[in-house]
Amino acid sequence: MNRREFITGLGVTGVAGSFVGTGAFTATTADRELSVEVTGDDSASLTLRELGNGGRSAENGPEVEFNFPVIGGSDTGIGSNSVYEFDRDASEAGQNNPTLGLLRIENHGTQSVKVYSTHSTDSSLQVELYDVTDPDRLALSDDPAVLNVGESVDVGFRIRTYGTAIGTYHETIEIVAQAP
Repeated sequence: MNRREFITGLGVTGVAGSFVGTGAFTATTADRELSVEVTGDDSASLTLRELGNGGRSAENGPEVEFNFPVIGGSDTGIGSNSVYEFDRDASEAGQNNPTLGLLRIENHGTQSVKVYSTHSTDSSLQVELYDVTDPDRLALSDDPAVLNVGESVDVGFRIRTYGTAIGTYHETIEIVAQAP
């Protein structure tokens, strides 16, 4: 073997060795396209619909609003240090067959989803959703409902007021749907 072939062979070996390593890198960038279609709630993959006499969906956005009595209010407020379950529309009181549940969560997507709720607050007030057909009435935050395509769950609101000061509160519950 002459000297020139030997040096070329070393050069190839040296280059090949420089590609072997930990496989780590500090940064990378890749452009990908994403197509998103925003639609009204009646056509959305997950639909929220008020039950009872309200019976409306969130036409103008992803929010459905409910009003409950003021905590410790003069005549009609809910009390402090208590647990309340709201599972029927008050406007249906006295009717023979009131609608069970205040909100229906419907899966109109293309796959099964696990549905649960989260509540974050600056107060000691606790608000949670629960399946009104569940005899144990477990909170969706602890026991998510699995909805196949076309299925729904009717929920009520549970409000715990332990340690909550008298007053009016504006709380937000987030409803999350994700593939199981």
